[in-house]
Amino acid sequence: MKKFLISLLAVIALPTTANATNYVECEAIYSLISRTQRQRDAEWDLKYDLGKLGEFDETPYNEVKERALKDYKKRGCYGL
Repeated sequence: MKKFLISLLAVIALPTTANATNYVECEAIYSLISRTQRQRDAEWDLKYDLGKLGEFDETPYNEVKERALKDYKKRGCYGL
């Protein structure tokens, strides 16, 4: 009976720990995405004001955002 009870408790407890989401990591990734977008917008505004939009390269910002979004979804975060 003890073996049955212990294995039953293990089966019930396992899925809750396997699906746990670390919300601190999710918040950090979300902050990175927001900060990257603000930096991109600030550089775009500066280039626009100086009339040098042709020199604006948003590739680094897009790469960071794509990697962060991929990690955000992989970790089971939600809210975007």
